[in-house]
Amino acid sequence: MTVKVGVFGTSWWVDSMYLPALQAHDQAEVVAVCGRDPDRAAAFADRWGIPKWFTDEDEMFSQQFDAVVIATPNNTHALLATEAISRGIHVLCEKPLATSYADARHVAEAAVEANLTTMVPFTYRYMPSNQWVKRLIDDGFIGRPHHLGLRYFTSFGRNSEYSWRFDEEVAGSGVLGDLGSHWLDMASWLVGEIVEIGATTEHMVDRDLRPDGSPYVQGEDSALITVRYANGANGILQVSSMCWEGDGFGQVHHLDAHGSDGTLHAINDWKTVQEVRGLRFDEPGPAAVVPIPDELWRGARRDTAHNTYRDTFRIAGRMAGDFIDAVAAGLTCEPDLAAGARIQKLLDLAVSSAAQGGVMLQVDD
Repeated sequence: MTVKVGVFGTSWWVDSMYLPALQAHDQAEVVAVCGRDPDRAAAFADRWGIPKWFTDEDEMFSQQFDAVVIATPNNTHALLATEAISRGIHVLCEKPLATSYADARHVAEAAVEANLTTMVPFTYRYMPSNQWVKRLIDDGFIGRPHHLGLRYFTSFGRNSEYSWRFDEEVAGSGVLGDLGSHWLDMASWLVGEIVEIGATTEHMVDRDLRPDGSPYVQGEDSALITVRYANGANGILQVSSMCWEGDGFGQVHHLDAHGSDGTLHAINDWKTVQEVRGLRFDEPGPAAVVPIPDELWRGARRDTAHNTYRDTFRIAGRMAGDFIDAVAAGLTCEPDLAAGARIQKLLDLAVSSAAQGGVMLQVDD
């Protein structure tokens, strides 16, 4: 089966992550692209050999698609996903699914009712080191989980120039939605259901006005999220756009997981280190490297995390490739829109907690 795909968005992210994967997939055919700027949309279509391009969503939806990829500004996700679902089109939608839980839940419920294949691509699930940590936890390496620590340090927020990422009207929040959504997904995926959440946030940079000179509510630069799990574990998730790491890519990820039977540490420095270390209970330290199995690399380069990241999605076919596989086979895939809605619920509560000084809030059903 050939899956006819329409792509909403012409950003560098779409250009570098989605089109290479879709073009390489033997069951995917990108038939149209939609972007806000006509010159950019035309150039994008020409570069990738896409037969049609549009700047109007209604005209785009007049085409025949089996599936769409939505990679547009955050505040357009729910509207475009809802329209696609109403037409019986399978949906891959970038995170966040919406800028509020009410909208995200509406979209997710509509997709379930329509029996469609959907995905919200939380990319870090697919990295080999995280896949290995997940397998080790599931196989009982740490026993009953006690603590999870996740740290996501970047430096893109140190620049005071306007960025839509910190424009709450467009993005929904600052680093909570941008980076925190990834970590909340990871925290849930690795350890289980989160039943309480709290957050504190900081604004460290006064940012420029929008390009048109208008003011806006500026999202947070840094956030600390505290979670409690249904299984009794707790976690601390730190995300920041203000951390200087002294390299071109400008980010680093750390993970610490402790349990009744052992400990796991993982680091991804986006240079040369992608490492998982483990220590079983009663063994003398320090934690030793637990090599990532070859099959989890799926042929991706191991020289730098950045190259692993690129190859995981462009060559190994994760994320977009998994979505196309599921659409072609009539199957579901994870994380789906329901998972995206659950993360948006946690984000809404984190924002509310921060506004109340970090009080822990219940995650109700």
